[in-house]
Amino acid sequence: MSAPLPFDAPEVTEAIAAWMPDARWYPLKGQQADITLAHSYELGDAAILLMRAGDALLQVPVAWRSEPGTAPIAQLGGRWLVDACSDPDAVQTLIEIAAGTRAVPGLEGDATKPLGPAGAIRVIGGEQSNTSIIGGDGSWIAKVFRVVHPGDNPDVVVTGALTRAGSEPVPALLASIRATWPAGDATVTGHLLAVSEFVSGAEDAWELYRQHALAALRGEEREAPDARALGAAVATVHRDLAAALGTAEASPADTHSFISGLEQRLGWAREQAAEALADLDDELGRAKEQLREIRSIGELQHIHGDLHLGQVLRSSDGDWLLLDFEGEPLRPMHERSIREPRLRDVVGMLRSFDYAAGSAQQELPDADPAAADEWVRQRQQEFLAGYADASGPVDEDDPVFRAIQLDKALYEVVYEVRNRPDWLQVPLEAVRRLLTSAR
Repeated sequence: MSAPLPFDAPEVTEAIAAWMPDARWYPLKGQQADITLAHSYELGDAAILLMRAGDALLQVPVAWRSEPGTAPIAQLGGRWLVDACSDPDAVQTLIEIAAGTRAVPGLEGDATKPLGPAGAIRVIGGEQSNTSIIGGDGSWIAKVFRVVHPGDNPDVVVTGALTRAGSEPVPALLASIRATWPAGDATVTGHLLAVSEFVSGAEDAWELYRQHALAALRGEEREAPDARALGAAVATVHRDLAAALGTAEASPADTHSFISGLEQRLGWAREQAAEALADLDDELGRAKEQLREIRSIGELQHIHGDLHLGQVLRSSDGDWLLLDFEGEPLRPMHERSIREPRLRDVVGMLRSFDYAAGSAQQELPDADPAAADEWVRQRQQEFLAGYADASGPVDEDDPVFRAIQLDKALYEVVYEVRNRPDWLQVPLEAVRRLLTSAR
């Protein structure tokens, strides 16, 4: 068999460029972008390629194989170029780099404990912004960051800090890979991979609450998942993060920046979803004026940053576990690493209960909307009560809390207008409630 092509050969780059736009994690769906090779790390018969697509830098681990395997990219020169994330031997190489037992120029592994061999692997389906791989006989899960940024990834830094602090509601970080690559005349570093404990037998919180909402709309009596305990778990993580990474009282500049950001996003939402928000124009104008009444946003700290039910598991012991401290994947890395009000995470969970009920209503369109509203109210109040048990009460009349709620719901309105018009009523009704209750 002939030798495989070099990973930087034009034919390889062209094949990857043709394959990438159809990948679930590709961030530029529907957009035209030139895709070029920016940098590569040679791993023998595999490589980690950094591909430039528009303004995005994307990680594409690949390998040469004699068979197409489960994730072929292209057949070139009698060999198959495959997505290395689905190849056990290539994943084993990545784990050895993370564990520090294999040296590769430009890559640095950092492990807190020895990692078992990859063995048989399973790629998690459905994930969009990254690729997660279960290995080590189900003892660990490796997350490949597909969109790569200069700077430390919060999923490594924050989860690592929580691991060192012994935070119980967070699976431990086991290892990571940091890379160095050229950026113009300089070099930069950033994380490519995080390996964490895998929680076997855990249940997805989103599906648990969605199923309970369905049962409630059908009039069935069923014990609800413990939202009070979930609120306490979130508060515990906030407390552990404050102890591990510190807090700071918001300066006047912090508060001004917070208000300016909300004003900009409110204007953006009014522009992007003008038709949907047309009958609320006066109320939105008053809401913008009320932002100026905020005098301080209080204490700031590192938070989860993208918290919703889909980022939570319930272990086989009934404990709630928080995952994926990466923040919003499409935000610049420096924005994901700043201290923020804890209320952002609280609001994220409250809005997620609303969406769980909205999903149930999509499945049962003839159900009583009042029953769905009551289900959401109960879950939200249970969550807030649990949060208060561990961290003190949330003032629901706090203008900062209300502003963050409106900001989140308006973002959701724009998202649904663009992507899922059938879901628009879920966030739109939340916006309406927030604006009319503030009169």
